[in-house]
Amino acid sequence: MIFALVYDKMKRSTTIIYEERVIHMARYGKRFPMNNVDMNYVASAVGEYMTNEGFKLVDYRGQQVWKKGVGLLTAPQYLVISFFQDEVIVEAFLRFALFPGVYVGEMGIDGFFGAVPKSLLKTRVQAVEAYLVSIIQYQQNAYAAAAQQQSPPVQ
Repeated sequence: MIFALVYDKMKRSTTIIYEERVIHMARYGKRFPMNNVDMNYVASAVGEYMTNEGFKLVDYRGQQVWKKGVGLLTAPQYLVISFFQDEVIVEAFLRFALFPGVYVGEMGIDGFFGAVPKSLLKTRVQAVEAYLVSIIQYQQNAYAAAAQQQSPPVQ
């Protein structure tokens, strides 16, 4: 198991590196194991949901993220969905500003500070997670049904 904790002074962020897959500390993050699932289908379905919710796919610090808002009335919302061969990682965060348009960092979706924009993003994150869980359950049921059909009858 590869594990490292890295602090980047320029970005002012701490990062956990686990088996070469990165999860940022200030962000909400959750892993979903996905075995024998068509990741193209999952990616397109999640992308369709995010587009319908008003998010746009943008480049943020060299990473493709879903972004909603420009920060005039509420903090910009970001959702990162990373697809790997065996898992999907969902990360969510908000940017917070000292002054309008002057952003100083990221914050997760838990806690009291910025409760209203956090609750809006949290609802969307829960919808994406529920969809991923439904795919996992469907996959497990299909695998169990296939295994049951292949087993020889008991006499």
